[in-house]
Amino acid sequence: MAPSLTEVEHINAYVAKEPTLAVEHNYDDHVAFGGDDQWYYNPSTRRFDLSRRSLRKLTLDADDGIRNHRGVVINPDTTLLVIIDMQNFFIHPTFRDHSEGIKTLSPLLRVIEKCRKVGIQLAWLNWGITDHDMKVMPPAVTRGFNKALSHEKGHGWHVGLGAKLPEEQGGERCLFKGTWNADIYDPLKEHMTEQDVRFDKARMSGLWSPELPFHKWLRESGKKTLLFAGVNTDQCLLGTLTDAYSWGWDCILVGDCAGTMTDVLGAKEVCDYNVATNMGFVTDSEAICAAEEG
Repeated sequence: MAPSLTEVEHINAYVAKEPTLAVEHNYDDHVAFGGDDQWYYNPSTRRFDLSRRSLRKLTLDADDGIRNHRGVVINPDTTLLVIIDMQNFFIHPTFRDHSEGIKTLSPLLRVIEKCRKVGIQLAWLNWGITDHDMKVMPPAVTRGFNKALSHEKGHGWHVGLGAKLPEEQGGERCLFKGTWNADIYDPLKEHMTEQDVRFDKARMSGLWSPELPFHKWLRESGKKTLLFAGVNTDQCLLGTLTDAYSWGWDCILVGDCAGTMTDVLGAKEVCDYNVATNMGFVTDSEAICAAEEG
C-alpha cells in the first residue's frame, strides 16, 4: 500500500530539517558516530557507548573475537525490550511444533527478570488484525499465510489471515485481535505487568508507518535503544528491526531469545551477521543478565 499523505508529509518534514552537525572526535579518547544524536566508540575499551552521556549506564559485554568489539553501553531508562509475535498461534503446540521458539523461553524469561530489576520497560508486539486491516491488506502479506495453496484450507500455518481456524484449534479467526490464538503464549503472559505496553500489528513489521500506535508511542516515550526478541528472527523480528534502524533507533538483537522455523540457508546466521555488522549489535541473555551498572 502506498504511503498516505500524512506519512509523506511526516517524512518530508524530516528531510527538510536543516542539519546542525556537532560531531565531536577525540581519537585519543573516543570516536563519534552520528550527528546531533551521537554514539561514541572508545578505542581503549573497544565498546560503543549508546547512553547519550546518561548518568545511568549498563554495560552489555561481548566477545571481541566474534563481535569485533567488547560490547555496548546503554541507558536503561531509554531502553525498551521488544518481544515480537510470541503468540499462541506461532508457539503453542496446538498449532505447530516451533521448537526454536520454545527454546527461547528460558533465556527470555531470565532477560525479562533482569529488565525488571534495572528498569528496562517491556513492549509486546503481536499480530492482531481487524476487518479494516483485511480490507486494506496488501496481497503479498496475505500470500505469506497461504504458502501451500495446494493444501486443504484449515491446516495451521496455511489457514490464511482472518479465516476461521478448525474447531480443534479453537475455531476462532486466525490472528484476529482479541482471540486466544492471537494472545501472548500462556507461559509468557503470566509474566506481564501493568508497566508493560502492548501493540498490535498487521504487517511483518510493527514500525512500517509513522501513523502506527507503536511508532507514535516510541517517539513520544523518548526511548532510544531497542532490544529485540521473539519470532521469527528472519521475518517479523527482522522486518521490525530493519524499520527501527531506518527510523533511527538503536537496535540490539538478543540472539538466543530469537527463534525461527526457517531451517534452510542459514537464515538465523545471516540475520545475526547483518544486524551485527550493519544495523546494530547482537548480544545474548548471558551478557544481559551479567550486565552491571556503572
